Amino acid sequence: MNTQPTLKTLCRWLASCLALACLPFAGVAAESLQPVSIEYIVSLDSDKLGKATLGKTETVLSKTDTGYAVASKTKAQGLAAIIIGSNEHQACEFTVQNGRAVSSKYSGGRTKRKDYQVDFDWQNRKIVFSNGDTLDMPNGYVVDNCDMPFAVALIRENGLGDENMYVVDGRKKRIRGYKLESSSTENLDTVLGTIETLKIVFSRDIKPDRTFTFWLSPENDYVPLKMEEKRRSRTTTMTANRIDN
Repeated sequence: MNTQPTLKTLCRWLASCLALACLPFAGVAAESLQPVSIEYIVSLDSDKLGKATLGKTETVLSKTDTGYAVASKTKAQGLAAIIIGSNEHQACEFTVQNGRAVSSKYSGGRTKRKDYQVDFDWQNRKIVFSNGDTLDMPNGYVVDNCDMPFAVALIRENGLGDENMYVVDGRKKRIRGYKLESSSTENLDTVLGTIETLKIVFSRDIKPDRTFTFWLSPENDYVPLKMEEKRRSRTTTMTANRIDN
């Protein structure tokens, strides 16, 4: 069986999704996001490929003069490293306005290359890709693959209302829509101990059998301790291995 194309797709998803890689937000101030460095262990549970650790992702959130910057690097291991190389990276900048993450720049690539770059034209509501392609911004909460974990950290208990969350994927030049399915509390066993988390579950708007779940830690400024993308044939999980404030 030739499993390489499937592994390649999974690893690209990991690098682009988590900067690893999910609103009325009126009472949430920009100060609710604090600088942090998080190391995630990335694992796969697949019907075809079985269980495997794909690598590690380190995500760093820092403050800038105007808002925030995120730098994320995924280091693959095993077959994933053979197929895609050892490193992929993402970077983005965003502000927080009225409790929402507002993306301004987003880029990514392998090792030191910048394979794609995305700009956000909020005045004309356009997503602008470096090759000249554009997409119209949908009505809803528009974020990108890089800042999505921190956009979700701003959600807290407030929910989406009637809005969907839309995530810009720079590598594939597309926008994925999600709707909020549920929000609850759950105790999560982690390397940091057992922590009470806020569990938020999203489903794809056009493929509701695909879910994206976040476990947010109130005692760590609501950063995700765990993120899980679930499809019919596979589940990809990112679990916090280290948090430095």
